[in-house]
Amino acid sequence: MKGGSPRIVVLYQELYRQTLHSAVALFMIPLRWLNFWYAIIFAVIAFFWNLWVMPRWFKDSFREKERKTGYSKGMLTYPVCILILALLFPLPVLAGGWAVLSLADGLATLIGRIFGKKPLPWNKNKTWLGSMVFFISASVFGWLFFLWTLPNLNGSSIISLNLLSNYLNLLSVSQILSQNIFLIFFLFLIAGFISAITESLAIPYLDDNLTAPLAYALSISILIFSF
Repeated sequence: MKGGSPRIVVLYQELYRQTLHSAVALFMIPLRWLNFWYAIIFAVIAFFWNLWVMPRWFKDSFREKERKTGYSKGMLTYPVCILILALLFPLPVLAGGWAVLSLADGLATLIGRIFGKKPLPWNKNKTWLGSMVFFISASVFGWLFFLWTLPNLNGSSIISLNLLSNYLNLLSVSQILSQNIFLIFFLFLIAGFISAITESLAIPYLDDNLTAPLAYALSISILIFSF
């Protein structure tokens, strides 16, 4: 976007960027029927798309530093995170982590940058409002997409199924669904909180597009599948 005040330009850029970021969540819907290979193929295609196509066709979504380097670290980390989730975690957890990556991060960044006033004491680049939005949206959207893909648990990767082999024979989809729905959501609130804290940290050399969803996936795996 050319012309206009610097703030208007930044607002337009962030709205454009986070709309694209969140819209990718639509690609999660088929995970109710397709297995983990779908996510892996998507991740590979998305990586090269973000590397080659985004800088050319969607340059307005790039921040100033990214335009100078010619690529976006966050956009490249996005498909790498999906690949790791698809390989190491059960498919419903993959979907929940992907929802955190796409929807929670997108909403938190957009609202935090536009409306956030008070920065976090430990990270001046994050705001209290952004972290609160992240916590709420991670808990809700992660929970919804977990339930959406839960009937396709057997579509998980061989690695994740092997990791779950100690109790998969004792734990069926119907057993999980028969649990108190509010108790299950409470567990997602815990995972959302852990993920929000992780996202708020300034961890050297690691992008929050990787750390926050993986923290969420690990937390919910322990809380749900060990419950």
